[in-house]
Amino acid sequence: MATGFNDLKQFALPSYWDATTLSKYQLADGSTYDAFVADVGRGLALVNAALTASPLISSLISVTSELAVEYRVGATTGMQVHTEYARPDQKRGATTGHMLPLVAYDRGLGWTWDFLRKARRIQLETDVAEVVKDIQDNWEKQILTRLFKSTYTAVGSSGRSMPLADGGTADANYIPIAVPSRGGTFLYTHDHIDALNGITQANLETAVADLYEHGYDAPFDMIIAYADVSSWVNTTNVTGWIPRADPLIRYGMTADTANVDDGYIGVIETDYGSVRVRTSGRIPTTYWTVYKSYGPMDSRNPLIVRQGTDYGYGAVLLKGDHIREFPLEEAIVFQEFGVGVQDRVGAVIAENTAGGWGDPTIS
Repeated sequence: MATGFNDLKQFALPSYWDATTLSKYQLADGSTYDAFVADVGRGLALVNAALTASPLISSLISVTSELAVEYRVGATTGMQVHTEYARPDQKRGATTGHMLPLVAYDRGLGWTWDFLRKARRIQLETDVAEVVKDIQDNWEKQILTRLFKSTYTAVGSSGRSMPLADGGTADANYIPIAVPSRGGTFLYTHDHIDALNGITQANLETAVADLYEHGYDAPFDMIIAYADVSSWVNTTNVTGWIPRADPLIRYGMTADTANVDDGYIGVIETDYGSVRVRTSGRIPTTYWTVYKSYGPMDSRNPLIVRQGTDYGYGAVLLKGDHIREFPLEEAIVFQEFGVGVQDRVGAVIAENTAGGWGDPTIS
């Protein structure tokens, strides 16, 4: 895993650049390349750190450099009554697993020789700001896309990166571990991809029960579409809704408020415990998810991000393949990561529809 500060040494482009030489190149406004490259380094370091600092994203994922995950599945075992001469049946646990994808992304900056001859610093800084935005957008989009994707992703010629429990479509060998104290045993047909018609307390209870029966305890986390906020806070339909406390409001003695931070809009009480609610404009209307998070970047969270072994999951600046004179000609930004499912029953995804499930388009 790549650790430490994402400073100038971490750049692919200026690894062996000489600052004295860089300072000889000036932009049209008189600023030098060494100062600008240092600023780009600080900018990328900030955005790379921010990728896992988002409370919503960090509650969903952990990070690994492994190529695959392996996990225990339900098996028919159990204790037997002891007898003096007969030996007990020999039994063992069973596992299955899947691959984790690794996808390379890049983005050209479009800085030509002619442009850099006359470039002003503000023009370059504007381009870098757009790069920062694109890195953040792609990171969040890929994570949420994997969460709401109902099918496996091909890895290599025969490998698969599995979705949440999907009724055995992607892998009929996957059977969730039995938890008799919560709901009994499960079959390979167990499904955490639901078409639930209506934004209602009953449908949320159904989804939360799907987590509780696997041994997960409250609090649970929920992400709803920003477009659907008014439906979720409507206590006529969602009777357990409790808004987040507002320090600007003095509440009456009978008013219930949720003690959650500003990242949440409130809490919904269910028969299985409290569900903390976040919103995202990236999720289209009618879609939502509820999941068990163990905290930021915890390895037990439902998703896992595979990072490259050279630059980690962060973005780096790479030189272009044609440099006439200026150090930043045809430079590109490069990033490599892939998103997989770590716990196939650690989340439930739902669509408010009377028809069948359809994968959403994450923005």
